[in-house]
Amino acid sequence: MYLALLTEREKIVFLGMAYNIATIDGDYSDAEKAMINGYCHELQCQFDENTMIKPMESLIQAIKVNSSEKTKKIFVFELIGLSLADVNYGSDERKLISQMLTEYNIDSDFANKCESMVSEYIGFQGRINKLILG
Repeated sequence: MYLALLTEREKIVFLGMAYNIATIDGDYSDAEKAMINGYCHELQCQFDENTMIKPMESLIQAIKVNSSEKTKKIFVFELIGLSLADVNYGSDERKLISQMLTEYNIDSDFANKCESMVSEYIGFQGRINKLILG
């Protein structure tokens, strides 16, 4: 949704973080794969495991040091959306989001609002699909 606002460097870091979040629970679901493919389409790039998959801590630090508060919020929002994609926002995913909030000095209420809004959006999208697609 907001990924087009990222710099080229931030886009690469985001995709690495997205992969880490999607696989942390050991279940890289079809919904999560579809979202990462969607991110790549939105960002007009290919996912490259050799350059994008790095330890989450180094990715978090890259954004902490070199990015704006707006960018940090985009990362948190989008990664919460990814975490909710498979309807299994587990403790490992929550722990990573919490770590990002702490590192980025973002209030935990922001994450709660993101989770609520993304859940509402998913529900609304489901209702639209049901209306249109039957």
